[in-house]
Amino acid sequence: MKRHIIFLISIICLCLPSAVHAVEGLPGSAWGDLHWEVPKSGDNNVILEGWIRQGIAWEKWQKETTNFQLTTYLTARYKWDQKEFDWDNYLSPGAGISIDISRPNGPLVSLGLEHLYQMNYRSGTQEGKSALFMNWYHWWNFDNKKYPGATWGDLRWEIPNTGTGDAILQTWVRQGIVIKRWDYGSNNFLLNPYLKFSYKGDSEKLDWNNSFGSAVGIALDMESAKGPILSWGIEYVWENNIRTGDHPQRITVFMMWYFWWDLIKKGPSQ
Repeated sequence: MKRHIIFLISIICLCLPSAVHAVEGLPGSAWGDLHWEVPKSGDNNVILEGWIRQGIAWEKWQKETTNFQLTTYLTARYKWDQKEFDWDNYLSPGAGISIDISRPNGPLVSLGLEHLYQMNYRSGTQEGKSALFMNWYHWWNFDNKKYPGATWGDLRWEIPNTGTGDAILQTWVRQGIVIKRWDYGSNNFLLNPYLKFSYKGDSEKLDWNNSFGSAVGIALDMESAKGPILSWGIEYVWENNIRTGDHPQRITVFMMWYFWWDLIKKGPSQ
């Protein structure tokens, strides 16, 4: 079953029509998060994680104000930390196919199938896994842009080459209030304190995959219509580990970024 899924992904990603006229775009994106964790007890840690994705859009279509895009892509995920934990140090190249859905005022939704080959470079172990996924991002800005908020989520069923599958849900919601806003060129800057709530759970009931928490923080966000989106900030986090019953607390200083591009731009098919 697992080999069949991998084979199917390979066929879809590599054997679609390659004629130039069939390509509707070459969309790509990159996300990253660099943060310094200072726990209430224990040692500090610096963590860098992110991904980069480059795709080929084979078909675009529109229904009223909703845009759809069929994309195959290559991707690479990475994570590194100062304390050299095995689970925090890996590189995962992969490939997949997705249907990406967007609206001018959100949400952004992506549904797809991908295969990743994870290489843990501390232990030297390697593992391939396939995943069915749905992820989303939505944003809002109440009362004449005084109260910006956002939510993100990722639901996936991971099927490793060996072992049992695992269904994982991860999500967060953030609500802020703008205390200062200014423009610099085409970029818009927001200084906003916020509250944030997060949750993570899985069907295998692994300790590190089952928690919920809250945070209070302040961020300087930079927004631009054509990108990138950047955020610098500091927050205090209260976390509750569902399986172990632990309640760790920490201060996190962070920088996050998100870039996107399309090397070929065409409008959606009518």
